[in-house]
Amino acid sequence: MIARWFALTLALITLALPASALEKLVADLDQEEVFITTDFTGAELLLFGAFDRASIDDIAIIVTGPSKKIAIRRKDKVAGIWLNTENADVVGLPSFYHILSTRPLDDIASRNTLKLNRLGFDYIPFKLDDDSSIDEGPVEEWKAALIRNMQATGLWSDQPGKIKVIGDVLFRTDINIPANIMPGKYKVRTLHFRDGAVVNENVSSITVSKSGLSAMIYRMAHDYAPFYGIFAIIFAVASGWLAAAVFRK
Repeated sequence: MIARWFALTLALITLALPASALEKLVADLDQEEVFITTDFTGAELLLFGAFDRASIDDIAIIVTGPSKKIAIRRKDKVAGIWLNTENADVVGLPSFYHILSTRPLDDIASRNTLKLNRLGFDYIPFKLDDDSSIDEGPVEEWKAALIRNMQATGLWSDQPGKIKVIGDVLFRTDINIPANIMPGKYKVRTLHFRDGAVVNENVSSITVSKSGLSAMIYRMAHDYAPFYGIFAIIFAVASGWLAAAVFRK
């Protein structure tokens, strides 16, 4: 409800501005913080804004999460048994990468423009760790497999047509945050395209953090790893003993 009132106010202000003032892109989120609790099942954020739109203009939004190393494996049948025969660790990949746009990206801008703005799966740097065991030849095959896997988890997504333009001035879209998202700072870039070129850009951020019992377990696992490991072993042994005692009765 608050977001709707804000959008209405923004519309009234925008309509009252002179044409020259509308050249600045305006965008905002209905919330800038997401808290992960033990019962967290995901979240949906509203992004809305205003721009001076011509008939050929488009909006694209890129939400990028913290970088991480992602491992990918290839399995082959060896002597009738499926085994990992090759492995690759890709470094510096975004843990979260969602693209939302008014139209398909290839209809909005040239490949050079998309590459310059790292807009699209094809333009995410694919850097292998030095210990990776794959040859240079099948890199594109591995990259395609990685993209498929990340899309299957819901952490990477390309959603053309997801941005709704209202009255040639306002725009809005929903950003879906899955339950398996990692804590950290998320960058939100809103790009205004005209004639295939970026004419305006707005940058904001979303902070994702753990809260409550989930936060305590997370901090313990990362800051006190040895103690967390010992506790996990003790807890597992105690749980097994308790289960055995119950079934004996």
